[in-house]
Amino acid sequence: MKNFIINTIAKALLLILVFYLIYPQALEIRGSSFISMSGIVGIILYGLHKFPFKEVVSVLIVFGILIFICYISAYVNGFVDDFMTGYIRSQMGWFFTAYMIIYFMYRIHGNPTIYTVLGYIIAAIALQSVITLIMFFNEAANDFFFSLQLKSIVDEETKEIAEKERLIGYGIGFFGAGIVAGYALIFIMYLFLKIKMNIKTFIFLALLYAFIFYVGLFSARTTVIGFTASFVVFAILFFIDVKPQRRQGINFIGILLLLLVVGYALCYIYFPDFTEWAFELFDRFRKEGRIETASSNGIIGMLYAPNDFKTFIIGNGNMAFFGSDVGYTRLMFYIGVPGMIMYFFYSAYVGIKCFTKDWTLNFLIIALLIYNMIMNVKGFTDLNMILYLFFFYFLFYKYYVFLPKVYSNQRREISKKDPISQI
Repeated sequence: MKNFIINTIAKALLLILVFYLIYPQALEIRGSSFISMSGIVGIILYGLHKFPFKEVVSVLIVFGILIFICYISAYVNGFVDDFMTGYIRSQMGWFFTAYMIIYFMYRIHGNPTIYTVLGYIIAAIALQSVITLIMFFNEAANDFFFSLQLKSIVDEETKEIAEKERLIGYGIGFFGAGIVAGYALIFIMYLFLKIKMNIKTFIFLALLYAFIFYVGLFSARTTVIGFTASFVVFAILFFIDVKPQRRQGINFIGILLLLLVVGYALCYIYFPDFTEWAFELFDRFRKEGRIETASSNGIIGMLYAPNDFKTFIIGNGNMAFFGSDVGYTRLMFYIGVPGMIMYFFYSAYVGIKCFTKDWTLNFLIIALLIYNMIMNVKGFTDLNMILYLFFFYFLFYKYYVFLPKVYSNQRREISKKDPISQI
């Protein structure tokens, strides 16, 4: 009983770590986001473990090249940009916090599967969705959670205006809420075709999918992109995977359609003030046969490229907002087209380092990379926080579960008893 309680507490704390990895600005620590502080702890832990993974070096080198391009752009343009300092701090915070999380995951779960990683990510996003609803229905809870997060995300005035048309969840702004919800939807779809579930798990995940979708949609309409991406992932795996859970998948789609219809009706009952904004895409398609919103139409005017050679090649070194939300436009003007390509190449490089002999996992990572590139049409973002978790999971799996032959038999036998005892 004692061991069960300790293990449950450990898993809960691990979930909190994953939560604040995904929503780092939800917790302000001495004027900085959670990720800045946790990253320092992760770096110290990595050093205490004697810098175990050689693959980390190559990833940091590629990241260094990206940063070098950014600083070259700033130098050439004679501009000092604070954005890059914050970007480096955030990326390294995510990177080494992910190391710490995966380390503890192996300590707690023994030999966790990739489904364990996906489960924690989904659980963290679901937890945020629950907190979002609690904040909406309870003013005291709203004030409490809002007091914990960085005020730079959404200030009080902006929050009051935005709350009239959408949910403002804990630790998330506007655009980002839809992206993160999309991760959960994609992962849940993947799980339904990859693992055999009992009836309780099946119903729970189906409800969770619908719940995250609607909370995400009422926070940011970009959730629809993740929703669509999850169905694309489902369709490809359904027809191409060698041994998919096809019957389970078909049952899930049937149940999900019913849940979405029920959820649609409930939204009009409990969120009448938000429905016109949230369902604009669906209502316009139903009435006019067009897949668009006022917001999506505005993106067209934000898609433009530099018209002078210098800016096209090296950018202007300034990432300050200048009227365009589009990630591609902002990156082109910031560090030029070569720099923009390097920005996306870095994420792709981390993703490639996660590849395994399981093509469906490789496909999932590629789907996430494509999803990220699509989302940059709407705003500036990356998915590195998720990729870092995958990256370190597979490194631990490679070196401390199934050790390479170059390792001694003695090391291998020790690791069978405790996969990470020698880190």
